[in-house]
Amino acid sequence: MQNSTQVKLLKSAMILGICLLICGHIVLAATFASDSIGHQGFILGAALSAFGVVLSLPTKIYLTLVLMEHEEGSDKRFTRSADGQALGSKSRAHLRTATEYDAKRLAELAERTFRDTFAADNSAADMDQHCASQYSEAIQRDEINDPNRLTLLAIIDAQIVGFAQLRWGQTPACVTAKSAAEIQRLYVDKPWHGKGVAHDLMQTALAKLRQRGHDVVWLGVWEHNPRAIAFYRKLGFTEVGEHLFQLGNDPQRDILMAMILQPYVTP
Repeated sequence: MQNSTQVKLLKSAMILGICLLICGHIVLAATFASDSIGHQGFILGAALSAFGVVLSLPTKIYLTLVLMEHEEGSDKRFTRSADGQALGSKSRAHLRTATEYDAKRLAELAERTFRDTFAADNSAADMDQHCASQYSEAIQRDEINDPNRLTLLAIIDAQIVGFAQLRWGQTPACVTAKSAAEIQRLYVDKPWHGKGVAHDLMQTALAKLRQRGHDVVWLGVWEHNPRAIAFYRKLGFTEVGEHLFQLGNDPQRDILMAMILQPYVTP
């Protein structure tokens, strides 16, 4: 919210500066076109133009820096693990929480990565129906603002290359825990597969869940996605059950996997 207010004020100041600059040019043009306005008109036009430049140019530069800072993920709150040690980062991605301003790009990435992974094994109609019901900009904005969810973004060169979405409050019967949380989605753009982005997102997600006091984390993975199953097993997840995942009109079997989280230790 603070970033949003700051950006609005900067934009307003820049627009005011541009308006003053335009008014100054108009007064100067009128001065040169009419001898009746005279020296005072010239001074007024020059003053308005100068003040407009002074107000608009520095404001534009500062606004650009603010937006760049936001895009590059200057929020480093989640780049450390729960035990206070720096995460064993395997990528050069900056990790930060998503804001509602990320909803459009997040929706585009979510749909693209889902299609890249599953389009070859499912009908176009089922894929279209699922993506329309899950990955619109409005839906992503609502999920970002949901207090029972947390969306983490991986940013490289100002581009979102992956994300993890966590949620709590809904736990299947096969997951026994005092306070469980789900990794609902962990998606990485295809060009960044195998480059450590998924690892960094997962480690940061687990650290955040420990900080919240969750003792078990669980997730669902399609039975025909061996790459993902192997990735989760390597991290320590084990199979605890199954459930149906509705992809369009096609009910599919998801394997449910869970892992015990070690208690969070204050650094």
